[in-house]
Amino acid sequence: MGKSKIIAEIGQNHCGNMQLAKILIGLARLYGADLVKFQLYDHKKLYGNNGGIPNVELSYEQAKELFEYGKMLDIEVFFSVFDTEHIRWCEEIGVKRYKIPHKWRGDKELVEAVRATKKPVIVSSYKPEFGDTLYCIPEYPASIEDIDWSQMEACNGFSDHTIGIGAVKEAIRRGSRIIEKHFAINHETGVDAEWSMNPKELKDLVRFAR
Repeated sequence: MGKSKIIAEIGQNHCGNMQLAKILIGLARLYGADLVKFQLYDHKKLYGNNGGIPNVELSYEQAKELFEYGKMLDIEVFFSVFDTEHIRWCEEIGVKRYKIPHKWRGDKELVEAVRATKKPVIVSSYKPEFGDTLYCIPEYPASIEDIDWSQMEACNGFSDHTIGIGAVKEAIRRGSRIIEKHFAINHETGVDAEWSMNPKELKDLVRFAR
């Protein structure tokens, strides 16, 4: 079992609070994550008029501040992008890589714009695609019983939405090079907190992966 790269996906679990976002970056660095990821999107375009989903989208200034904070702590911050405008942001900020979410992997304009940057790209899918493909079940939370382990093994890694860290440990045992798991301060705070790992679980996962 070789070393697996661990991505702490803070996503929307900062709850629109920059202090919490920075605390989570710091905890990710402290407990051994290799990379930290947030999401850049237009809330209205993504969710429409769904009033049940809190608006925690990051502004350009906030995204840049988080990227620079990661540099200060010596941990790379990067972003999932949902449209080409946010790719422009990332290029101005100076990101080193991109993530394309599962649902947007077929967006030709987005994919071509990311490829045009000539930077590494990670994509979530249920089968091998381009760049570094992370096997993903787009259910929130996902069930471990629905994981197709043979398909997961055909990909470069695993983007996990199951509850707990048992599934990602199994993925590491099966040779996944990249593990992406949502990360929250606890299991109650954040849009994805239920199926996210908390700091204690991140520490356990990193110890297991190493």
